[in-house]
Amino acid sequence: MSGLRTALRRASDRGILVWALVALLAVQATFMSEFFLTGRNLSNLAGQLLPTGLAALGQMAAILVGAIDLSVGATARLAALLTAGLIDDDPGRVIWVLAVVLAVSAVIGLANGLMVVKADFNPLIATLITYTVLRGVALVYTQQPIGGIPFEVTEFLYENLLGVPYPAWIFLALVVGMAVFLDRTRFGRNAYAVGGDEDVARRAGVAVGSVRLGMMVLCSVFAGLAGIVLAFRQGIGDPRVAEGLELTAIVAVVIGGVSIFGGRGNVWGVLGGVLFLSVLRNAMNLQGVDPLFQGVVTGILIIVAVVVFSRRDR
Repeated sequence: MSGLRTALRRASDRGILVWALVALLAVQATFMSEFFLTGRNLSNLAGQLLPTGLAALGQMAAILVGAIDLSVGATARLAALLTAGLIDDDPGRVIWVLAVVLAVSAVIGLANGLMVVKADFNPLIATLITYTVLRGVALVYTQQPIGGIPFEVTEFLYENLLGVPYPAWIFLALVVGMAVFLDRTRFGRNAYAVGGDEDVARRAGVAVGSVRLGMMVLCSVFAGLAGIVLAFRQGIGDPRVAEGLELTAIVAVVIGGVSIFGGRGNVWGVLGGVLFLSVLRNAMNLQGVDPLFQGVVTGILIIVAVVVFSRRDR
């Protein structure tokens, strides 16, 4: 029995277990709905997972260094509103607006990081403050749908290569890039060291504060990208967008095998966690499950994931 538990723990740490769950869920969804494996649904599924996937990559960056970010959803919402509001159906504005939105997202991450590193705030408190401020800023900016995304931009989201939408290929490239960054660069390896044992990392000469600050900025940039994708998908700035995105991203990261206390996990497991949540949501939609009940299911997953993985890590 102990051998089985050890094997399951290793499979979970490496992200293998969540991929097995994805396979089982996909088989179940295939039998329950004839539409699941249709090209249209799979293309739609690929588009739906992008915001969660981007937010999860960012949340992983923060969690690896022991800094869960509760402001991810609020950052994505503000990014979506700014994207649609500033572009306002003008194709000529797209490039510079995206640059501005990503810069704003980076500044948000910098503010989070400085509160944690310089002011010694607990990351949960710091990012909760940012979450509250950003919600207020978004409401001041607009309480109604705003702006618009040019048709030629939104059309790009639905064009595909080999049956897969272009944005999904871009996301996969970001996943590979993140994996290389964490596994092959000194900064990435230092991030694991900081999350694993901050004191040991500091004695080994790692600039703990700089690493944590950099990863929190990266988290917010990914959240900004998620907001941009949401604006492009909806074609307008919706003040209700990205509600609960931070919690969904945390669940995807944790069930993907990343330690909630930092220092352990890999990008491929996170991708599996994102796929699991996306396939689950898609399957429930196809089976006509009430959206409110879907929220209950997600909430239960949050509780189970945190309890199970926290106990394992301790």
